[in-house]
Amino acid sequence: MDELFEKIQKLIADKLEIDEGKITLDSSFRNDLGADSLDTYELVYAIEEELGVSIPDEKANEFETVRDAYDFIKAEQSK
Repeated sequence: MDELFEKIQKLIADKLEIDEGKITLDSSFRNDLGADSLDTYELVYAIEEELGVSIPDEKANEFETVRDAYDFIKAEQSK
């Protein structure tokens, strides 16, 4: 995987207190990783701080899988 995915994976693992190896691009935040709405909010904030991107609330609410977040962040960073 690339550096961006590794950063996102580490942030998710830290916030949700799970093993990085359980996190794939296809992992669902709620179903696979056990994140609730507060966890998701904290993750979005951590990603914004760590990666220097701004994620609007309405966009963050659309993130169901790690790939959703990854694709959005990748697009924002390439602007």
